[in-house]
Amino acid sequence: MDDIGIQPQEGIVAKGPPVPWKLRDLGLASAWMVVAVLLVFIVLGVGIAAVGNMRDDAEIAIALGATLALEAAFLATAAWFSVRRYSCGWRALGFRPAVRGGWWVPVVVVLAAYLTLGVYFLIVELVGLGDLVPESTLPEGSFDNPAILPLLGVVAILAAPIAEESFFRGFLFPALRMQWGTFWAALASGFVFAALHFSPGSMIPFTVIGMLLAWAYVFSGSLWTAIGAHFAFNAIGFVMGLISGGGS
Repeated sequence: MDDIGIQPQEGIVAKGPPVPWKLRDLGLASAWMVVAVLLVFIVLGVGIAAVGNMRDDAEIAIALGATLALEAAFLATAAWFSVRRYSCGWRALGFRPAVRGGWWVPVVVVLAAYLTLGVYFLIVELVGLGDLVPESTLPEGSFDNPAILPLLGVVAILAAPIAEESFFRGFLFPALRMQWGTFWAALASGFVFAALHFSPGSMIPFTVIGMLLAWAYVFSGSLWTAIGAHFAFNAIGFVMGLISGGGS
C-alpha cells in the first residue's frame, strides 16, 4: 500500500495518514468556493428574474440547476487542488476500499445523525427558539411537481453525497487533521459543512453530523463509507419529503 493508505504508522491515530496538500491549498480552494457560491447566486438571481411571471416550477428547476452546479464545483475544486495538483490519485481523497467496519457503520451514523436532529429540535422548541430550526436547502415546493422529482433526486441523493464528502471529508478534513488532530479537524470541517447549508439553525446539528461523517471516514479508512451514510441520510429525507409533499 502506498504512503497515503492507512497502515498503522506513528502518529496515524492523532493525525491520520499523510496527504500531499497543505493548508495553503485549503485556503485557495476555499477562496475559489466563495467565488463559485457568489457566481451561482448571481446566475440564480438572473435566471429567476428572467423567467419573470412564469410558473414557480421554472424557478424551482433553475434553483435545482444552480445547486447541481455548486455540487459540481465542490467536486471539481477538491479534485483540482489534490488529485490534479499533486498527481496523487483518487485514493488520496479517500476513494479506496474500507479496511474495517461494514454496512453497519453508515447505519450507525445515520441513526446518530437523526438522533442529533431530534434532540436539537426538542431543545430549540422547549426554549422557545423555533426560528433556529434548520431550514431545507431545497427550494420550497420542490416535491409538489412530479416532473421535477428526477432532478431533485439527482441533486439530493447522488450529487450531494459524492461532491460534499469529497470536499469536506476527503479534501478538507485530512489536511486539517495533519495539523490539528482528529477532533479539531472534524469540528472545523463539520462547521464549514454546516455553514454551507446557509441556515443559522443548521450550524449546531450539521456541525455534529459533519463530525459523525468524519468519524465514519476515520473508522473505515474509506470515503465510500461517509458517502454511503450521507446518501442514506439524504435518501431518507427525500422519501419523507415525498410522503409529506413538502421540503426535506
